[in-house]
Amino acid sequence: MNTLGNSRYRFIEEIIEESVFSLLKRRKYDDFSIKEICHEANINRSTFYAHFADINDLLLKIESKMSKKIELIFKPTDDVYDFQVFVTMFDFIKENRFFYKAFLKGNYGVSVESEMIKKIRPYFRAVITRKGLNYSDNEALYHMLFFTGGLKLICARWLEHNCLETSQEMAKVIVDEYLNNANYF
Repeated sequence: MNTLGNSRYRFIEEIIEESVFSLLKRRKYDDFSIKEICHEANINRSTFYAHFADINDLLLKIESKMSKKIELIFKPTDDVYDFQVFVTMFDFIKENRFFYKAFLKGNYGVSVESEMIKKIRPYFRAVITRKGLNYSDNEALYHMLFFTGGLKLICARWLEHNCLETSQEMAKVIVDEYLNNANYF
């Protein structure tokens, strides 16, 4: 029986997600339908709906999985100013650029407590602590929102321009702007 969490269920979800990635390489997110996803995945619509409420639900679940991978990049270390963390993040975004192009264009990640903020909060808390800043949780949240909002816009522009700059150049922008110069972060 194909129930939530068993290997067959997870396998079907992976097929659906891979189909979305395949479609994103060829077309814009807004230009394809559930019917096309099902055709690409070689599944019935009922199978799609057994896993996802709609395309937006699918995209949010993919974003949640991507955020878990981002979380692994942003594990706090002794050297919380590590330039390489951001190089790795930009490499990951470039690797998954078709998803992130679609995701960052939509309004999927704009909630105050977005997955990305939840996943990288410990990293930012470590930066704030390391800089000796004494922010309340609420103040820290506002700074994280400012940072992640700027980061999303930077990533969206970078993706729109086909990642012309290297991951190292993009990481330098982030480190220079937010970690080296800013006492408010």
